Amino acid sequence: MDKFFRYENDYIEYKFRCLVYPNITWQRDFTQDSYYIIMSNVLKHLTKMRQDIHFTVLTPELMPNFQYKNVEQVLYDVPRHPNEMRHGFDTKQIRAITNYRYLDWDFVYTYLPEHALQLKNHFHNITNTRPVFFGYSAYLEIPKTTPYEKSVLRNHYAGLMELNSCGVNSQATKDTVMKYAPTCLPGEDVVKLDKILEPLPRGWDNVDGERKKPSSDDKIIVWNHRPDGYKGYPWFLSMMDELREKRQDFRVWVPLSTSPDRDYIYVDGFERRGYFTELSGCWVGVCGQSQHTGWANSASDGMSVGVPYIFYDADYYEQYAKDGGVYFKNDEDFLNKMNKMLDDESYRNKKSKRSSDLGKQNSWDGVIPQYNDHFLRAEKEFKIVSETDTYKRIVDYIHKHRYITKSELVNHLKWGKGIPFHHYRNRLRNEPTIKLTKRGYGVK
Repeated sequence: MDKFFRYENDYIEYKFRCLVYPNITWQRDFTQDSYYIIMSNVLKHLTKMRQDIHFTVLTPELMPNFQYKNVEQVLYDVPRHPNEMRHGFDTKQIRAITNYRYLDWDFVYTYLPEHALQLKNHFHNITNTRPVFFGYSAYLEIPKTTPYEKSVLRNHYAGLMELNSCGVNSQATKDTVMKYAPTCLPGEDVVKLDKILEPLPRGWDNVDGERKKPSSDDKIIVWNHRPDGYKGYPWFLSMMDELREKRQDFRVWVPLSTSPDRDYIYVDGFERRGYFTELSGCWVGVCGQSQHTGWANSASDGMSVGVPYIFYDADYYEQYAKDGGVYFKNDEDFLNKMNKMLDDESYRNKKSKRSSDLGKQNSWDGVIPQYNDHFLRAEKEFKIVSETDTYKRIVDYIHKHRYITKSELVNHLKWGKGIPFHHYRNRLRNEPTIKLTKRGYGVK
């Protein structure tokens, strides 16, 4: 069975081909996985801005929000356990997918730096293509966030060093990555890494759908992050227990939990549209101290539909929540801020309005140029062959046949993986009479 899910023919001009490599940690419901949510939005906006790029997205299942005319999905199996996923590089699958005799690759956009070194070795040693690598570092297995006996922290840093550029969640996240870098990298690489990493904000989602008016009689406190220790969930439960001793006019919604931990907690799950509908009816959200030291994208979900959040007082929250957030320094301060939020409806509505305004300001339309900038920087790294006799021979062959696949071209040249083709492809891209397509070369 053909594992490629295509939407259009092979003759449309695309100047660039990009492989999108995943970081999947929530396979139980892939619609809730951060890679799917973020990449759905990146592709939605970037495919409009960059219609000259054809994207091949690796995915464990075909997904509706990956369906665009210049995108194809490729079924790609990954281990279900997050740690296994990070070290489970499948050479056999990648060899079949990248198939250098038939396909060219200009960019590798990876959300899993742990595999960048293996991927680059694959392209340089097993294929005749030399794509430029860049991407995003979504999770770092530092001691505070990794519950495993062994981690792949060194793999993460080795992969980061293979990237031309790499976005991270916030400045605080970059600072954390740099803090642990000397444990895995020599000094000169630490300096280089500082230039590779940069804060890259995610656009704030606000999926269209029904909206609820928060009830002042049955106030809902939401914890819409993962119910894990590194996010501060045990602390949150202890605070809710203490609050419950004083008042019972609230419930707690934990949508990513598999079972309620208290009788006042409900864990109803919804598809993406329904999730935003339910979220809009919440009175207030909470973000505790995060060992990951990054912005909570789940908080931007809530704020975009008018849910005010009480945050642990840290720069990684204030960088994006700004004056829309309410910040606490200790447990007593948290309970005081929560009681004020639950009791003072006017104060709550003021913070709700500011949260909604920030949601509009931080839309995907506003941040997507920063994502495109990584592609523009990668283009500057392309190497181009001079106008040699071989290059002229390639141009003449394309003109003669009007359209040829890459397979037909390399067979004509009698070239294998030992002769890099990307130098020639990069010059052909600038040839005024020739167009590049998904699988070949034609005459304009």
